[in-house]
Amino acid sequence: MSNFKNEDYIEILTDCVHDVFYTNTSYRGKIAQIRMYSEIIVRKLIDYPPKKQLTIGKHEILDTLEKLPYGSSFKKCVIAIKDDTANYVGANSCSHSKALQAITESDYDCIYNHFLELLSCVFVQFFSKNKFGNNPKTTRLFSLLPPIVRYYTLKMLYEEEKDNPTLIEKFALVTLKEYGEKEAIEWIESEKENLKSIPSWLGTMYEWAYSKAKSKIKATYKTMEEAKAYFEYNKKTFIKDSDSEVQDLLKLMDFVYIGRQEDKNMEPKEYVVNFYDK
Repeated sequence: MSNFKNEDYIEILTDCVHDVFYTNTSYRGKIAQIRMYSEIIVRKLIDYPPKKQLTIGKHEILDTLEKLPYGSSFKKCVIAIKDDTANYVGANSCSHSKALQAITESDYDCIYNHFLELLSCVFVQFFSKNKFGNNPKTTRLFSLLPPIVRYYTLKMLYEEEKDNPTLIEKFALVTLKEYGEKEAIEWIESEKENLKSIPSWLGTMYEWAYSKAKSKIKATYKTMEEAKAYFEYNKKTFIKDSDSEVQDLLKLMDFVYIGRQEDKNMEPKEYVVNFYDK
């Protein structure tokens, strides 16, 4: 039985999300709260008991994390958040009295990007157990995340699954949606040799991915708040599904949206495939 239950962390996650995203807290304060949120993500990844104290910098925690599938990548994400670099002040310094200088928006932006990478690790962990693309229902549910979270997830998965056609197609599309056509085509060209070795509808995955990158498709939603509006509107389709994979992924989706507000300017519509053919 899992030690981690979403309901144990609703209050603390709601406070973290509120302070980081919905108040005028200083960048130092926001980064310190991101560190706390990161500890909860690590708890989820290693299934750490809720009553035990966890410090993300401790060697035994990092060692436990590293032993997981994709664990070396997970560990890099944690270190990128907590440690100072030449380009930004890390979360450890912002949580204590080490950093005496002003903490800038640039520091925050760097930490937040690394935080999104760490948040994506929970989906990497899910798809390390349930191969991406094998179940069209979980692939569709996954699409109810903002493009940047899907981008980091698929980027990490691709390093171990370079022959997965569905993963390649979705990664080309989400790169287009998040970064634009130029970035998507640059990635395809960098992987040309591998993509040309994989058959597809258009000959090889190189041609297929290229067609997706040139499709001019725009993101329906970009932010967590916009995506949550679509997720909440469409989740009823998945709640009634008896597939255990769907239910496991639904819990992860609920976890990452805890505390996030819905963008009221969005007008979400039916976005999911009807899996219950009449």
